[in-house]
Parts: sequence; structure tokens; C-alpha cells
Amino acid sequence: NILDDVTSQLVVTVATCGSISAYCTAGTTTNGCNAAISGAGTPDANAGSGFVLSATNVEGQKQGLFFYGISNAGFSPVPWGTSTSFLCVKAPTQRMSVLNSGGTLGQCDGVLSADWNACVTSGQIGLGAPFAGGEQVFAQAWFRDPPSTKTTHLSDALEFLFCP
Repeated sequence: NILDDVTSQLVVTVATCGSISAYCTAGTTTNGCNAAISGAGTPDANAGSGFVLSATNVEGQKQGLFFYGISNAGFSPVPWGTSTSFLCVKAPTQRMSVLNSGGTLGQCDGVLSADWNACVTSGQIGLGAPFAGGEQVFAQAWFRDPPSTKTTHLSDALEFLFCP
């Protein structure tokens, strides 16, 4: 029967503690950079450090930051003005501290980096707090690109699940 054929092909994916996955599309800057976000370590509500968010291929010598949201239910990425970037995190969002990308002006060798667990335990992060484990978080990097139409660009996005 057709229903048996369909249900036998159904695959259910359940996110596990510490799972991390990239999604969405990064914009291309005026210097041809495509910022890529990643996470290293384990997002853990009880750890004082050990889960580092990084955005590589960022314009060199630019200010930027990470921002995050705690629900993407029913949200589809939307264009970031007339730039090539997409906003991939649903409001409400919270910004993290401003960072400098380092690297070389006009090159794609800048990096933004922040320890998420350290920000959580120090109280710098309020949206969704207190985190106890099991929470899903959606993060994206934002950085300056003055010659672009919106004067800023966005990386792709990262989804991760806190460990208890």
C-alpha cells in the first residue's frame, strides 16, 4: 500500500546534546569575501568556557559581532537589504560584544571569534538565560563593509543545542 511505502522512507532526525550545524547563505562582500561561521567545542550550560564561535573569511580590519536568537520556528531567511546576504536568525535577537576582525585591509583574512560558554557564564548573554541544557540557539555573524549597499554583510548561520 502507498502509505506503507511513504512511511518506510520517513527519516526522523533528532538533534543531540552538543550538535552543531551550519545553514543559510553568506553574502559576498565588495572584496569578494564570503564569511563562514563555525563552532568548536561543546555548547554546555554548565561549562565556563569551551565552545568558540568563529567567523572566517571576514573582511580584514573590520568591526563585527555575533548575534543570536532562541527560536527559528516558522522563519525563512530574508534578504539583507539589497546586499547578497540573508538574515537567517529570527527576532528577537541579542548582540554579543563588538570584535575586530584583524587581518589585512581589503583582504578576506579577518576572523571574528568569541567563547559562547564564557559569555553565558559571565552574564553577557541574557536572551534565553538562564540556560540549563536542551535549548536550541541560532547564531550569525555581522560585520562592516562600508562600500556595500547596506554598509554591512552577514555570514551564514549556525544552529546548536546546549548540553545540560
